[in-house]
Amino acid sequence: MNQHKLDPNLKVGIFIPTMNRSEFIVRQLNYYAFLDCPHTIYIGDSSNQEHSDKTRKAINDLGDRIKVIYEYSPSLGGIETIRHLLSIIKEPYTCFSGDDDYQISDSLTKSAEFLENNQDYATAGGYAVSFRLKGHGVYGNLDRLADYPRLYINSDTARERVVKYLERYYVPLFLVNRTKDMLRYFGKENEIKDKSFEGEIIPSTLSIIAGKSAILDCLGFIRQIHDSHLAIPNVFDWIIQPIWLESYEKFERIISEAISKRDGISYSEARETTRLAFWSYLQMWLAKDYKNALLKKGSDKSENSQIKNIRNLIKTKLPLVRATYRGLKPFFSRRRYLHNEVLQKNSKYYTDFKLVMDSFTGQIKP
Repeated sequence: MNQHKLDPNLKVGIFIPTMNRSEFIVRQLNYYAFLDCPHTIYIGDSSNQEHSDKTRKAINDLGDRIKVIYEYSPSLGGIETIRHLLSIIKEPYTCFSGDDDYQISDSLTKSAEFLENNQDYATAGGYAVSFRLKGHGVYGNLDRLADYPRLYINSDTARERVVKYLERYYVPLFLVNRTKDMLRYFGKENEIKDKSFEGEIIPSTLSIIAGKSAILDCLGFIRQIHDSHLAIPNVFDWIIQPIWLESYEKFERIISEAISKRDGISYSEARETTRLAFWSYLQMWLAKDYKNALLKKGSDKSENSQIKNIRNLIKTKLPLVRATYRGLKPFFSRRRYLHNEVLQKNSKYYTDFKLVMDSFTGQIKP
């Protein structure tokens, strides 16, 4: 992080829907309290009474160390909970967070400052990494780090931005957005039977149509990958569901109308862009999911499978070799390896990541 003095008056509402995962919520709240996070945390809880009681107790124990707005709504589904949370957020800026994720507080402030001064941008955030823990629990030692891709999209037209975005899909809802815009992305008029469209693809794409997307030079977001995530179907199983075509047609209309309005072009031109962009999205994920399906079935006896086995052997049996490889890898590639940089003590990203690591290894206590 640089020495720029952050504006203490710029606040971001972090909204977190959750259900029956109070341990993750408590971990996250303790982390924000330890940092004296200035941003408001909005929790929409659809849990049973046991998990709700644990979360409420943690909030009460932390007192005024952080500002938490807790909404207990066991009758609401995930998207309905998000809509409710967005309707009560007082801050002009907001970002989504899973109950097992970490938003970096200073990065949120920087991102809000950027949006204040750049009205042609709709989203902003820092770099991101993902991690796995040994055992896949709430607390534990680090097993694996990876870059979590985000794109800097600064094309002037919505058409160009949507094409670039759906070719390399990521979720800009984790970035800082303007609250009034986020409310619109999740508007009731965008209701669709298929929840993948309604809860992620439509609001994400609308945020790219709304304006450019900036990635700032700071660590902004840490995402945990584990076996407790809700299972989602692969793309092939998704597109053969009976409700898919009906849902896609509504998606196509919503996105095409938004592009047409934003760029001042005909609906037919915008629709052509939407179709081509989504075609690229499908071909990317179909290829990835097909390869993953082969690997799960043990059908892939190729060189890639052998390389993976060698890597696993090095990771478990030769940790010194692994550490040396990670240190040298950036020098032999033009690609950036942020997941390596966050572990280097001389890196500008190290302090922010170290605090997150202290959290998931259990060193940050209430």
